Amino acid sequence: MPVPAAPPAAPVRQPTPFDTLGSNANGLVLLVRLDDPERLPRIQRNVFLNNMLKAIQRVMEECVVVNVRSPYPVSLEDLRARGLAVREVIGFGKNLLDVATKRTEPYEPVRIGDVAYLPAAEVEIIEYDNGRKKQLWQALQRMFLG
Repeated sequence: MPVPAAPPAAPVRQPTPFDTLGSNANGLVLLVRLDDPERLPRIQRNVFLNNMLKAIQRVMEECVVVNVRSPYPVSLEDLRARGLAVREVIGFGKNLLDVATKRTEPYEPVRIGDVAYLPAAEVEIIEYDNGRKKQLWQALQRMFLG
């Protein structure tokens, strides 16, 4: 009698590559997608981002900036596997966090399991657009100060 063939193994998911800068003692992660990894240190010194953090009573030294180096989103599991505390995530750009790609709207904070996530436009777009700054500020108030 022939032995039934084993079912095909599910393809192994390759982690999405990303770089990190900073520590996140309080669990705040800022997701970005930069074409040039050399720009990552400049993001950390960005005046707009630092002012945004100050407004929600945070400082850049308490955050980790994650540069997603792929068109594909990063997963919470991959972030945590690198030892990052992930409690709050602000995504500056599209398609950055895998569990949030289909069920989020820009500037609308959502809870995904034990993580608060806020999707927003790219930093370069927001910092020169007062309408988007206002949308971001209202969303940050709901997420952090509400």
